[in-house]
Amino acid sequence: MRPGEHEVMARVEADHWWYLGLRDAVARSLGTTRLAVPPHPKVLDAGCGTGENLKFLNGLLRPSYLGGFDSDEEALVMARKKIEGVDVYQSDICDPVIHVDDLDLLVSLDVIYIPGAERSLNGLRRLVASLRRGGLFVLNLPAHPWLYSEHDVAVHTSQRFTSREVASLLDALGLSAELLTHRLFFLFPAVVLSRLPGIWRARRGGDLWAARSDLHTMPGRRLNRLLFGILRAENELIARGARFPWGSSLFAIGRKV
Repeated sequence: MRPGEHEVMARVEADHWWYLGLRDAVARSLGTTRLAVPPHPKVLDAGCGTGENLKFLNGLLRPSYLGGFDSDEEALVMARKKIEGVDVYQSDICDPVIHVDDLDLLVSLDVIYIPGAERSLNGLRRLVASLRRGGLFVLNLPAHPWLYSEHDVAVHTSQRFTSREVASLLDALGLSAELLTHRLFFLFPAVVLSRLPGIWRARRGGDLWAARSDLHTMPGRRLNRLLFGILRAENELIARGARFPWGSSLFAIGRKV
């Protein structure tokens, strides 16, 4: 990521509507009978960033083992400050170090898009090999290559995905697709409109070193609450079986067979 982006992420991810919506999607999906994990599961966050998702997973699942790795030491320093007693360490999703076997749950939320599916495939296979049979792999990825914008430049996106590419990735990993849908369906027109200037700047090139992610603009409290409320309603529909044909993110859960 661009210098300073991890600091911005650490500051906003506890309260920003987008992060709240993603964690709510994970919680509601894993709260269904079909996708429930065992009590006190062993959990690994592959690409834990600045640690808010680790904190969330610890509260949601009360795991017997909770680990998280990231390639960026700056992010790990921030993660360690957020939660204690977690196995947080430096590693890369393309060549991961795995400290325990027979994991019940793997989580990788907006990580694979940085190296891309092809570069990360061997590392992902090693991660899936550490899952027990029946274990789950939760993924969130940016959707639609044409939506590439200044935000993607700032966070070093190398690949935005189509649903077909995510389905192919799950298949290549030997996982059955238990859930695969776009997210931010209802907010998608607003997302596209807000990204148009950034899409134009990314396509023009120019001073890309000055690129900034969308996280630098935090909405007001009421708007933030409204946007999160829309995502909660959407997440509930997903948990009940709805699948959306478009949105700015792709959300998938694969099961090891």
